[in-house]
Amino acid sequence: MTRLVSVLAALALALALAPALADAGGRGRGHPQDDGEDVLLLRTQESPEVTPVCPEGDNIRLGAYVYAPRTRWNGVVVAEGDRPIGTAIGCGKIASLLPYQPNDFSMRFALDRGVITAKGKCFVGDGWYPLPDVPAPVLLVGCTLTVDPDAEIAHGIATSSSVFLLASVPGFDTGSYWTLRLYAPE
Repeated sequence: MTRLVSVLAALALALALAPALADAGGRGRGHPQDDGEDVLLLRTQESPEVTPVCPEGDNIRLGAYVYAPRTRWNGVVVAEGDRPIGTAIGCGKIASLLPYQPNDFSMRFALDRGVITAKGKCFVGDGWYPLPDVPAPVLLVGCTLTVDPDAEIAHGIATSSSVFLLASVPGFDTGSYWTLRLYAPE
């Protein structure tokens, strides 16, 4: 009986401390941690339900849902996220579809922690690539954007690996994986 009481007491203590331990250092909220850095891995998927509002003259207007993918220990994505954790709006000007030519682009991530905005350049990869079961080739694009500072973020970078479809292809959408590194004010 004494052993059962000890086990129950330890279990009760663990349950009482679990929320505090899970929230230690701001982990999971998108705020920079105690060491001043936070890293977010996000997936965006274009959706007609998210209306992009972009400046006049932008010829790239993307509205997307944001998901939090899960990875295996070796980095392989095992779940792309089944419910949105926010939205993203991408706006830009494609000046050239030639490989490695810079194109202006900005992103606005609306997440539970607030809004994160970033702007910079996107670059077309080597060119168009055919994919199995996709009736049109896709354009592979990478972006490097500087995160705009705010009250909780002093510096940051947002990088992406993206698949763009310049025409509507039923069953396929433009999407990206984004890595955001955020640094708190000192």
